[in-house]
Amino acid sequence: MIADALCRAGQPRAALPCPRLLALAICLALPAVALADTVSEAQPTTLDALEVTARRISQADSYTLPASSAATGLDLSLRQTPQSVTTVTRQQMDDLQIESINDVLTSTTGITTYSLDNAGRTTFRARGFDIGNFKVDGMLVNGQTSFSGGGAALNMDLYDHVQVVRGANGLLGGTGDPSATVYLERKRPTREFGGAAALTVGSHDKRRLMGDINLPLSADGRVRSRVVISAEDSETFRQREDIQRLAGLASLEADLGASTVVNLGVQYEKTRNGGASWGSNVPIWWADGSRAQLPRSTNPAANWSLAKRDSTTVFGSVEQLLGAGWKLRVAASHDSGESYTNYGVAKVNNAARGQGFAGFWNPDGSGAFLNAIHSEAETGRDNLDISVSGPLQLFGREHQLMAGFNGYRSETTDYTFSAALGNCTIAGVTPWSGCQYRAVGLPIANWRTWDGSYAGFETFRTAARNKTITENLGGYLAGRFSLVDDLALVAGTRISNYKTYVQAYTRDNARTRGPGSGEQQVVNPYAGLVWDFAPNYSAYVSYTDVFSPQGNVRDANDSLLDPVTGKSHEAGIKGEWLDGGLNAALAVFRNAQNNVAENTGEVHPETGLAIYRAVDGVKSKGADLEISGRLAQGLNVYAGYTWLQVDGLSYQQDPRHLLRLNVAWTLPGAWSRLTVGGGLSAQSGTVMSTNPGRPLGNGQYDASNLPMGGYTLTNLMARYELSEHVQLALNINNLTDKIYYTQYGFYDGLIFGEPRSTTFTIRARF
Repeated sequence: MIADALCRAGQPRAALPCPRLLALAICLALPAVALADTVSEAQPTTLDALEVTARRISQADSYTLPASSAATGLDLSLRQTPQSVTTVTRQQMDDLQIESINDVLTSTTGITTYSLDNAGRTTFRARGFDIGNFKVDGMLVNGQTSFSGGGAALNMDLYDHVQVVRGANGLLGGTGDPSATVYLERKRPTREFGGAAALTVGSHDKRRLMGDINLPLSADGRVRSRVVISAEDSETFRQREDIQRLAGLASLEADLGASTVVNLGVQYEKTRNGGASWGSNVPIWWADGSRAQLPRSTNPAANWSLAKRDSTTVFGSVEQLLGAGWKLRVAASHDSGESYTNYGVAKVNNAARGQGFAGFWNPDGSGAFLNAIHSEAETGRDNLDISVSGPLQLFGREHQLMAGFNGYRSETTDYTFSAALGNCTIAGVTPWSGCQYRAVGLPIANWRTWDGSYAGFETFRTAARNKTITENLGGYLAGRFSLVDDLALVAGTRISNYKTYVQAYTRDNARTRGPGSGEQQVVNPYAGLVWDFAPNYSAYVSYTDVFSPQGNVRDANDSLLDPVTGKSHEAGIKGEWLDGGLNAALAVFRNAQNNVAENTGEVHPETGLAIYRAVDGVKSKGADLEISGRLAQGLNVYAGYTWLQVDGLSYQQDPRHLLRLNVAWTLPGAWSRLTVGGGLSAQSGTVMSTNPGRPLGNGQYDASNLPMGGYTLTNLMARYELSEHVQLALNINNLTDKIYYTQYGFYDGLIFGEPRSTTFTIRARF
């Protein structure tokens, strides 16, 4: 849809006999070059050469980036950005053996996680809210780790660095909560020949291989390419569990003259989790209410239980200098993916509708039932991002201005499996609902001796499916305005048009269009003041918000409720030294949700729909303290502390105190080939809800919220330069072998965190 409209605007469609996505990339290039020619004719000027590094952020071997455009779209130093921004550089990822998006965010200031299963369904949280916004090269992607989400497959070998903007971030198009937005930047070709390869082996039969080669295709590097391949085949600390990952990136870049850069590429990521569970996979209590105290290796999953996710992205961009310091960027991408989940696990769950819970284990091996769910989904998303930015002379001062349009159209297709369709059964037993089996009908004779053998799902697809279609398009305008020598205003606004609806298809492929959210227009303001009160220090205040549509939720007048809005207020002090090589920040913040739908318990007399009203939602407040970069020659540090208080819930599942610390020190003198370091992650206790609660007998449960103690994890690393081109690295995670949980209470179960593990890596650069 976006591709067709854009091609019609640039050139006649008939003139483009190429596949749709290639046509999209070509159409992107033509208006950009034409606009550059128009500018040149209107005002003759000499264009500076557009270096490939124009949009790159140099990081060398540091733990920080000198600049970021993630918060506002403007290229600002971290000190000049009036919002909390954390950077995770390539060097930091290599030092910490960071391989997945989960590894990134569990080492980031203010970010916490909790797992829904051991197959990648992890919820990331910041400032008391779930994180729903993920961007790759500036464009929103499906980073969620749900059944159909592709977030679990994000492989960090393909990415150069990550930036996390905490708080609301609606200016550049994000919907969601006032938590954070995660920005990932792909590796891109450079002018010089070079590459890297790495082989990692470690605990639990871990085997991982990465290759990264940058190949200029012309003698002067004006045409260049980059290919990255990553593969892993590993077991885990749980019985009958294994992980396979495969990822690839191929990118081609060319300088079309001195002022135009075109980039085209394709990316593929795939993950398979064998022995995966559905929900918490280890019970907390026996049926009599006493603690189970099972070992970490416990994995009561069927031997056919697995989850598979993959995604393919085709992307392209054009970067064009327009003269007088102005730049135009046009980018687009098309993403398609599939997910397949086939879970079977023994756990506590609903026995049947209205009949309470079953599945509590007994110490003698009885009491367990197999729970199972099967789902298949396909996803597709088209993204478009157009922006223009440059300096503006006004009232004798130079300012920065940016305008843009971006958005996406996504389709998620969930195939229907049910007893009614005849395409879901296990051993002839009727599913509880849809293609789900709860704790009834599939007993396990003895969970102590069970080896995972069980009759598996018998399923097949029909045309029956639900397709959810979402469109989010909008334009924005922002600028950094120099008010006086040491005071700048960063301000902007975005106007978004959002709609979503569901199309339901029967087994005979007949289509009906379900209720939609309606077309909703939302305005998101952004404002911040930055005061440079000393040569290396700035103070700032900022306000920004974000929105989240609520679907077909209506009030007493049968009108759709306005979207939930998340508002972020923030103030702080930032410091910058060594030309951006060392950054520090202290921030205090307050976030709130408004217009949250609450069911009144009444029904509309004409439509029969439930009546809702808008109320205030969760509020949070807290403070962040962070320092990152090079403290001295050879000494990199990343440290962050967060204090958080969440109001509006009966429990706080986010720790009040969270500390992240990582240090790497290259020894001086004769020991200069050796780098040593380590770090820790410490969090205070939390409180989780539990469902249904500790069993008390006679069908009664203690449903009190469940406290979970805090914990500290310690890591060590060492790297030795065998030669100019070869390194050896050793990483030890959870050095003290601390027992901790990534889930505690969900369906009366828990998920153990990773025990002590060791990896050994040989890395070569050429």
